[in-house]
Amino acid sequence: MTPQAELLKWYAKVGRTLPWRQTRDPYRVLVSEVMLQQTQVARVIPYYERFLALFPDERALAQADTETIHRAWKGLGYPSRVERLRAACQAVLTRGGWPDTAEGLQELPGIGPYTSHAVACFAFGRVVPVVDTNVARVYARRDGLALPLDRIGIWSHVATQVEPTQPIAYNNALMDLGATVCTARDPACSMCPWKKRCVSCGHQPVIAATSNPLKVAAKKIVYGAELHNRKLPRLHIILALIHHENRYLIARRHAAAHVGGFWELPGGKREKGEDDRTAIAREILEELGAEVLSARALLTFHYAYPDRYLTFHVYRCRLFDPLNVKPLASQEIRWVTPNEFISAEFPPANVAIQQRMKKYHRL
Repeated sequence: MTPQAELLKWYAKVGRTLPWRQTRDPYRVLVSEVMLQQTQVARVIPYYERFLALFPDERALAQADTETIHRAWKGLGYPSRVERLRAACQAVLTRGGWPDTAEGLQELPGIGPYTSHAVACFAFGRVVPVVDTNVARVYARRDGLALPLDRIGIWSHVATQVEPTQPIAYNNALMDLGATVCTARDPACSMCPWKKRCVSCGHQPVIAATSNPLKVAAKKIVYGAELHNRKLPRLHIILALIHHENRYLIARRHAAAHVGGFWELPGGKREKGEDDRTAIAREILEELGAEVLSARALLTFHYAYPDRYLTFHVYRCRLFDPLNVKPLASQEIRWVTPNEFISAEFPPANVAIQQRMKKYHRL
């Protein structure tokens, strides 16, 4: 039996039933692919169904206003994704229909190599590779590919493996294999249909090295203080780095407050029972009278006092109505450029944020 036949036989028995696998509509396939970028399948399913109820086709989404699409997307994160999705739908209407090849789909705004190949395969049945982290990990382990993987090389390698008569099932099977069996840290090798072909089966060093074979290793930079004494109590502070049109929002502390007169980011202590995003939403409403559109983790760092640590969790945030914020808990608020942000007088405990932003903006 060929490797392709082995995988397809396994997939026929245990493949996941997902709503976007029940359609060949390129719009619905594209919606699923955009939602699945950096978001787990289980979280995507209810959003996918609600989103399609509101915007059942490309015309409905193309004509929707910005606030409406963001409210429909709220909770998925990375809201620029829905803006790119709408732009692609607008382009489809302009050109009179959907391109049916990976090359043609990549001409649409916001559609990169992975998404274009996925839509070409799952909507139009094109015999093309679809390479995400899961698929790259499966082949890196099965075939003993040299690390770090060459991104062009892995696409070429996978292209030679696609089953030409069943490309949709084959690519879905690969994704399921990587997501459910050949997982990053604890693969279930005994359940794998390719266990007899896999050169890495049971080799823990190789398994560890290939957990995310597309990730380029980078030296970690530590901001703030090291945690030398984990027995000391810790207070968790959630801060919002709010951005709008290349500017950041900073707030000045009241003169009578602790470290009064310094500039800071909106935010505060995470209360018992709260997660970070719940705390951000509450703090932004209390301090600015605003509603959070999205919150993306940027930086976590520590500041040491003799008797405790402050652990700061900084999130890049966008607001639904950023120009109507109010200084409800501060002396004043101000939108500043990256250079002005780095030059502002922050409390000593917050200097790590400016260091991180200096690197982020390469200033």
